[in-house]
Amino acid sequence: MRATRTWVVVGGVVALVALGVLVGSVWDRGDDSANGSVPVNEFHELAGDFTVVNDGSAPAPVQGPVRLRFFVDGRVIAETGCNVVRGAGTVEESVLVTGPLMSTRMACEPALMEQERWVTEMLAGRPRLELSGPYLYLHWGEGEQWWLGLEKPPEPTGSLPAS
Repeated sequence: MRATRTWVVVGGVVALVALGVLVGSVWDRGDDSANGSVPVNEFHELAGDFTVVNDGSAPAPVQGPVRLRFFVDGRVIAETGCNVVRGAGTVEESVLVTGPLMSTRMACEPALMEQERWVTEMLAGRPRLELSGPYLYLHWGEGEQWWLGLEKPPEPTGSLPAS
């Protein structure tokens, strides 16, 4: 009798685990990574401004502000901390593909020039894109050795009072 009870309990636990896996796979449909981020399917999903908030795995620590601006019409503008880089872009299978990039030509301190170099290489290097709420993650380099986290600021929720 005791062995039968053990098998019933084990069978019930297995059934609950199987049900949890089934419900979890249906509930999480569309999430492609462990952190809940999803691939970017269309360029217009990127529309807006993003500012770097996490550079823990970038080629070098961010020395000055880095912002990316994506326009619905396919334009990309990057403020690199030194110069401004711009070009056309598309998304192909969650990868950012840019055309030729143009840049302003101001001389900056060496750390900012280096930052401009790797930001431009990242944009030209076909980074893989993921979105998670207001966050955009770019993964690039050999074996995706580098990644950068950016955040889109919240949209204003109301109008300013008249003065």
